[in-house]
Amino acid sequence: MIVENDDKRRGWFGPKRIGYGVRPQTWQGWLLVLIPTVIILIVAAMVH
Repeated sequence: MIVENDDKRRGWFGPKRIGYGVRPQTWQGWLLVLIPTVIILIVAAMVH
């Protein structure tokens, strides 16, 4: 007997509870937000 995994995959981003837009829901989504933020901060510090 083959049992299928009924685990529903969550998207990395989902709707915000209040307001418009989306927000990260998983660690992958948070990583996708964190990496560019860190890069921008490093570049801004180097330019300044």
